[in-house]
Amino acid sequence: MNRDLDKLRRRPFFFPLVFPLLVFIAVVALGAWLFDARATTVVIVVRHAESEVGTDPDPGLSVDGRERAARLAKTLSQARPVRGVDAIFSSEFKRTQQTVTPLSETLALPVNVVPSESWSELPRKILRGHRGEYVLVAGNSNTVTALVEALSGEKVTLREDEYDAMFIVFVPQISKTKVLRIRY
Repeated sequence: MNRDLDKLRRRPFFFPLVFPLLVFIAVVALGAWLFDARATTVVIVVRHAESEVGTDPDPGLSVDGRERAARLAKTLSQARPVRGVDAIFSSEFKRTQQTVTPLSETLALPVNVVPSESWSELPRKILRGHRGEYVLVAGNSNTVTALVEALSGEKVTLREDEYDAMFIVFVPQISKTKVLRIRY
C-alpha cells in the first residue's frame, strides 16, 4: 500500500513541470506553421498562348490564343486567393505579353516585362521582392521549364504543342517547395 501512495505523490509533481513545456512546444510549432503559411510565395507559371503562324519573328496571338488568354484571366480572377494576384511578369515577346494582358486589365496591374538576358535573375527577384505574394509569370516553352526548375529544383517538361499547362509553384519560407501542374 505504501508503494501505491508513493506513485501517486510523484505524478502530481511531474505533470505541472511537463505541461507548460508541452504547451510551449505546441505554441512554437503553431507559430512556425502560421509564419510559413503567411510567408509562402505562390508563383503561377504559364506558357504563352497559341501564336499566329507566319514569318514574323515576334508574332502575336492567334484567335485560339486570344481565347486561351481570356480563359486564363477568367480562371485566375475567379479562383482568386484572398488578395488576388499581386504581380505579373512576362518576357519581352508580344505573345507572352498578350497572354497576360486580359488578366492585367481585369486586376488593374501592370505587366512587368523581363528581357531574355535577365530572365535567369527572375526567380531571385520574385523571391526577394514578392515574398508571401501571388505572382503570375508568362514565358516561352524553354523559359517556363527553366523558371519552374529554378524555383523548385524539380525538372518539368513541356511539349512544343502544349499551351494549356499551368505550373503553380508553392515556395514556403521553411518547408519544402511544391509544384502543382494543372490545365486551363
